[in-house]
Amino acid sequence: MRVIGLVLLLAFLAIAAGDLLPFFDIPSVLIIFGFTIGALIFAGVGIPNMFSASFSADATRENLQTAARGWAQAKSYAVASGIIGTMMGWIIMLKNLDDMAAVGPGMAISILTILYGLVLGYGICLPMQMRLEDRAAQA
Repeated sequence: MRVIGLVLLLAFLAIAAGDLLPFFDIPSVLIIFGFTIGALIFAGVGIPNMFSASFSADATRENLQTAARGWAQAKSYAVASGIIGTMMGWIIMLKNLDDMAAVGPGMAISILTILYGLVLGYGICLPMQMRLEDRAAQA
């Protein structure tokens, strides 16, 4: 059922967007995922445990709670990386105000990083956290 929810989330975003090509920006993806994964590693979060507890039927209550905290941190880092990426995009735009053709890439980074951060944080990490907390409460 979770897979159906994820597919619906992504499908409706894709349908609403229409042409998906303008929504794909490699620098924005690198900012979001690089910052989020780097921050999780720096914080000492067990990323393998986050995934193993999420997809394991026999995870202990402690593993589920630890994984839920990891997903909560990932949500915070994803949203923060979106804000950082937005600031980076603004800096690129302001640096290139004299060349209007160079403003576009900065604007793309600025807007898409906040979009990617919010989708990752609230579309993936938060539901994973809530599911693990529910499973831990039942264990």
